[in-house]
Amino acid sequence: MNMISQTEEYALRAMTCLAFRYPDYMTRDQLFEVTQVPHAYLPKIMLELNRTGLIRSQRGHNGGYTLLRDPGETSLLDIINAVNTTSLRETLSHTDSVSTEISQLHQHLLNSFSMLETTLHQTSLADLVAPPEPPHLKEPSCAQEL
Repeated sequence: MNMISQTEEYALRAMTCLAFRYPDYMTRDQLFEVTQVPHAYLPKIMLELNRTGLIRSQRGHNGGYTLLRDPGETSLLDIINAVNTTSLRETLSHTDSVSTEISQLHQHLLNSFSMLETTLHQTSLADLVAPPEPPHLKEPSCAQEL
C-alpha cells in the first residue's frame, strides 16, 4: 500500500526543487531533468499547483515556475492536498457495514494517517531546503544552476 500517490510524489518533487531555487524561476525542462516527472505529466501537475495558489507560472525568456509563497509558508500537506483527488483515509472513514474486526483495523489506520498528516502539516518546504550535499553527487541537483 502506498501512502501517497504517484501524482502527490511528483508534486512534492517539483515543489521541493522550486523551494531550492526560490524565488527564481525554473523552466519545465529544468524541472523535468531534476525531478524525472514524465514530460507529458509535469504540465498537468504544475497547472494544478498553479490553480491552487502554490506556484506562479510566467511565460517568456525568463519564465517558468516559482513558488508563490516563501518555502516556510507551504507545508508538505498543502502540496499533497493541492493534487489529491481521493485519499485512502477518506475511503476508510466512509466504509459501511464492516465487521467489528475490520472496523478496529480501520480505526487504527485512521489514527496512523492522522499522525502522518500532523507530521506533513508541520513540515514545510523550508525544512527540506538544507545545505547541499557534498559535490560528489552525480545526479542533477535542484540547488545547482541548470
